Amino acid sequence: MKLPLFEALTEYAGKEPARFHMPGHKGLLNALDVTETLDTDNLHAPSGAILESERLCAERLGAREAFFSVNGSTACMLAMLELAGRGERILLGRGCHKSAINGIALSDQEAEPLIPDENGVYSADEVDRALTKTPCAAVFLTSPTYRGAVSPIDKIAEAAHRHGALLLVDAAHGAHFAYSGELPPVPSSADLWCVSSHKTLCALTQTALLLTGKSCPFPENAVRRALGRYLSTSPSYELMLSIERSVLCPPDWDAHISRIRRVRKELCGLPGVHLLGGGDITRLNIAVGGMNGRRLAERLFAAGVYPEMADGGCVTLITAPADPDEWYERLAAALRLIACDEEARPVKAAAPASPVFGERVMSVTRSVFAPRECVPLESSVGRVCAEACGAYPPGIAILFPGERITEEAVRFLSAELDSGAALFGLEGGCVSVVKEQEA
Repeated sequence: MKLPLFEALTEYAGKEPARFHMPGHKGLLNALDVTETLDTDNLHAPSGAILESERLCAERLGAREAFFSVNGSTACMLAMLELAGRGERILLGRGCHKSAINGIALSDQEAEPLIPDENGVYSADEVDRALTKTPCAAVFLTSPTYRGAVSPIDKIAEAAHRHGALLLVDAAHGAHFAYSGELPPVPSSADLWCVSSHKTLCALTQTALLLTGKSCPFPENAVRRALGRYLSTSPSYELMLSIERSVLCPPDWDAHISRIRRVRKELCGLPGVHLLGGGDITRLNIAVGGMNGRRLAERLFAAGVYPEMADGGCVTLITAPADPDEWYERLAAALRLIACDEEARPVKAAAPASPVFGERVMSVTRSVFAPRECVPLESSVGRVCAEACGAYPPGIAILFPGERITEEAVRFLSAELDSGAALFGLEGGCVSVVKEQEA
């Protein structure tokens, strides 16, 4: 497989040039860690190796165009929302990552909520009904979810386009979907979507790609310009190289999926161990009896097994071809011991409250940038939220800027804290709310 950027940087380093340019280590730390030169191209205005590499990545990932991001999927989401238009109304899936909320605020947009089902999945019918009731410039969804659940993107795209709305998809956890027919389809019917190459592919942390579908109405230069506003002007070539390698030189995902099928069969045979559903077979969501998921994670940590995340119900493990077989043996052994232990007996876990979403009384932008004050979580009921707050991971906001905070939301977040969750948007037990005179 041709690796244009790697070949260009290798050729440059082979010249043993006098490097009177950045970075200051002058190639001593890494000979391929360079800056923009005549030979190395420029991410913000590519015309050589970077552009060729992006075009090969687009072909491999089922997209019309691909754009490297060295600022993760966060930069991609901000760019997608900017392209939807400043001041526009966005039908926003409430299972969104907090980065999307920041994008709404920065683009001075209004968010019309779209509520997913209990698994985080959205339906085309719900999108159609929401757009019929309230026209929006774009629909923004997360698929797959952290747990691997997948929404029917093709049908949702048809519904969105019928109403003249763009479809924007945060597919950060689905970068690997292009590598096996046994995985969910690539969301190529979306106008724009992003994937995090570091989450499941063999790329360095902080790498992602912004991708365009065939229906995307924006020309390549407009998309690059929007993304460039959220990228460093000194992009790491080491990060770009890792995107190129991970996308164009993938491991054998079919072999990994066969392994995961065997692992699933073994784990399901352990007494008290349950695997929760999801569209991505490579994502393992494990529950033991009625044990609180965070307690289960602690027990796994003690056995040298580190899940990606845990909530009140289960632990979630991201698997990939790079995993050694021994890790799965260690996982099974740990679960076997935990399931036999008295502590695996049912424990009451925090369950999502309903309704946790409050009444919208202020725009997202106004609430985020308004004068604010911090109040204890337990005293925040009825106040207007100024900063997204929820558990991280997965980074989904329970308290949403511009909405009145409900008693149910406070009760749910308090239960999450009690069960060991780490909350974003909470400082010293206090949440940010809009000052009373501003509300």
